[in-house]
Amino acid sequence: MASAAIHQKDITAETLDAYLALIQEHSQDEQDHVKKSVSWALREIGKHDFDTNEKALLLAHNLKENGNKAQVWIGKDAIKELENLVKVPGRTRLISADSKMGREQ
Repeated sequence: MASAAIHQKDITAETLDAYLALIQEHSQDEQDHVKKSVSWALREIGKHDFDTNEKALLLAHNLKENGNKAQVWIGKDAIKELENLVKVPGRTRLISADSKMGREQ
């Protein structure tokens, strides 16, 4: 999912929404590699555009408030990266405002 969100240029909003539903469904798994994979997918999907970023942030906040240990970790990890994104001319995806290119905006 994360790789598709990064590399698939023709990915639809419906597909990204389906990915977010899968993330929510599988976010309770306590295994480290699963938590990290789910967080990575959520963060990359959230960088697609501002609409998807809003949906991903909403999901991250819901996971954080859920109380499940794995979901809290995933939510906090995603929120750190998704809250501060900007659109840079010439780039198709959002990037961190703290990055060198993001600070120039």
